[in-house]
Amino acid sequence: MDPGSCQISEWAGAPQMETGAPMPGLLLRGSVLFVAYIVRDDDGVNEREECYAVVRFGGVLQHTFGYPNDEALGAHPLFSSGLAFYAFNEVWNSPYVRELAARNAKTHPGSEASYLRRKHWIVPFHDETLEVIGDTVEFIRSVGASSAAEAITKVAGAKSA
Repeated sequence: MDPGSCQISEWAGAPQMETGAPMPGLLLRGSVLFVAYIVRDDDGVNEREECYAVVRFGGVLQHTFGYPNDEALGAHPLFSSGLAFYAFNEVWNSPYVRELAARNAKTHPGSEASYLRRKHWIVPFHDETLEVIGDTVEFIRSVGASSAAEAITKVAGAKSA
């Protein structure tokens, strides 16, 4: 993945994650991806719970979750383009989105424009990195919970995907 002319900026719409152990968790419902992670601010949370932020990605075409961790983030192909640790990085003019558009165009000529409208986010946590290709991202709210799964259930359990 050649970074080419891509630019990376931080999406500051969600609370800062705990850098030591944010313990992220994911739930995918159709094309909606929920992500919960521990945040630094734990006001109003009892001693048996952590404060988790829950973020929702919409129109998700693809996501990956795993390698690299923070120690290996420097090996990510877009690291030299300004990829920030422990942040929601938005990649503008993403080489990965361009690659997906080109791949799809081989089977579906003329489909490039719909792919090139997609956005690319990279979220490096402490032990893993989340990458999302989709349409939207929004911070829903923070909630006290004993796990990321519980936080997502509390916030998104009654929502339809």
